[in-house]
Parts: sequence; structure tokens; C-alpha cells
Amino acid sequence: MKPAPFEYVVVRSINEAIEALGRNGADSRIIAGGQSLMPSMNMRQTRPAYLVDINGITDLDYIHEISSGIAIGALTRHRAVERSEVIRSVCPILQEAVKHIAHFQIRNRGTIGGSLSLNAPGAEYGVIARLLEAEMVISSPDGKRVVPADQFFVGHFKVDLKNNEILTEIRFPSLPQGAGYSFLEVTRRHGHIPIISTAAMITLDGKDQIAEIRVILGNVSEHGVPYRVKAVDRLVGQKFNVDTIEGLAKEISDEVNPNEDADTEAAFVKQFSGMTGRRVSELASAEYRKEVAGTLSTRALKIAFKRTKGGII
Repeated sequence: MKPAPFEYVVVRSINEAIEALGRNGADSRIIAGGQSLMPSMNMRQTRPAYLVDINGITDLDYIHEISSGIAIGALTRHRAVERSEVIRSVCPILQEAVKHIAHFQIRNRGTIGGSLSLNAPGAEYGVIARLLEAEMVISSPDGKRVVPADQFFVGHFKVDLKNNEILTEIRFPSLPQGAGYSFLEVTRRHGHIPIISTAAMITLDGKDQIAEIRVILGNVSEHGVPYRVKAVDRLVGQKFNVDTIEGLAKEISDEVNPNEDADTEAAFVKQFSGMTGRRVSELASAEYRKEVAGTLSTRALKIAFKRTKGGII
């Protein structure tokens, strides 16, 4: 199929983009990589009257090291994130996650800003953004505002962006010195949408006790946002113990409350029905997600702990 008629607007600056969005309101959509938007438009699930092409805003394509970590322009392609030496040295878990995004053809074109703004189920960047407590820089007619990751994701395919706003930069804090980390996901096949994803981080104090521990899960929240696991908080101040971690799996499974696929991936199938056959093959029950959430989280924690000791490079 072909998309419904629309007006195509090319902009060369952030201000031009904001103007175009403000002028056309809810009927306008931004296009950058177009890896999710174009299939949706081709199947007429999405019918914007105005398409604002921001590919000419070269100022939004960058990866910079800053005092707190990494600043990435919203137009930066996944492949650039995957190959960046700066990210490899300052925030390697981001590269570990981005390698799971679809296939390299998609990563060559898709953008980090587009992925975060869509907030699709299980998306890798959102999980890392919550793990590292990233900040989203949003530009609007009134200037810029900075939104923490835990407030940016609102629900399934919903983020804190108004019709006349655009995500322009993402700031990822660097991993703490000596921190162990891990990113894992479960898919039917490599490159497909994750059934569930998880990111874990552990830091130890001078006595080898856990000083900080975080686990974020993707595609398990009933609200459609990356979910921070609470069960692991009680481990702070304790020594890492494999038996304790194994016992944690059931607590995590009991804690999460995923929707049935009728409310999650099925919504994705409906939005991007041109790929229905592939999406349907990836559906999973809430019970299955709960079980995998516990297993995958404990596995990620074990890898993260080994990395605090210099293992698993």
C-alpha cells in the first residue's frame, strides 16, 4: 500500500522544525530515519497531513563527551552509537544494547531520538535511559526544558512531548567507576522486537558490599514504560551471593505486572500491521513474561557482578 496524501516540509534548523510543528499541530509528524513511521504510513495506520523532515538539521547529529557522561544529538543514527569509541569508553552498556536493535540496515537509518520518542514496547534505548537516569533535552517555542527519563516515558507509544516540541538531545551519565553492567533480551529471532529486555548495574563499596544496584525491565509494565525493579533494593549493603540472587527471581516475577499481549504487542501489530506476521510470532502471555522477568534479571545481575571483578569483557 501507499500512504495517504500529505504535505512534505523540509527544515534546516531546530527553529524551523518547531515552527512547522506549531503551524500544523497534531496533524504533523517528524520524520528522520522513518523506520517505524513509514511502514505505519504505508499501511495507512498513521495518516499525518504534514510530514516534517529534520534530516537537514545537521546540528542534531553528534556524540559528545561531557562532564557527566555522553550527550547525543537526537538525529544520531543507531550505527553511529554502535561504533562510537567515545561511548565505548564512557558508557559501554549503551553499545551493548544498541547492537540488539533490529538489523544493521535499520541501524544505518534509524535515529536515537526517533526511537525514544516512539516508546515502542521493549525498545532498547528506553531501558538504558532509565537504568542510567538519562535526561531528555526538549526544544519548544518557549526554549528548552530537561526531562528525566523516569518522567519522559508516559505510556504505550506516549512520551512527554507536546505537538510543538522536539527531542533534540539525550544525556546519558557515565557508568560509575568500577560498576558492573549487563543488557540482555529475549526474542524469537535476532533483530526482532524483544519479548522482554533487561539492564542491570551493580557498584560495590570497599568491603565488596553492594553500594548500588539497579535493574530495569522492558515490556513488562502495565503502563508501557521501562520498569525499575524494586525487589533488588534490599540487597544494598549486602555481599553479592549467588543463592540470594537465585531466590530473587521469584520476587521479581511476583512484582511485575505485565499486560496480556492484547494490550501490548497487539497494539504494536495494529499500529504497524504491514508487519503483522512477524509481530504475531513474537506475542507472549503475561505469565510467560513474569517468569522470564525473574530469570533474565538474575542472569543479568550475575554478569554485572562478574564485571565488577573484571570478568566478561
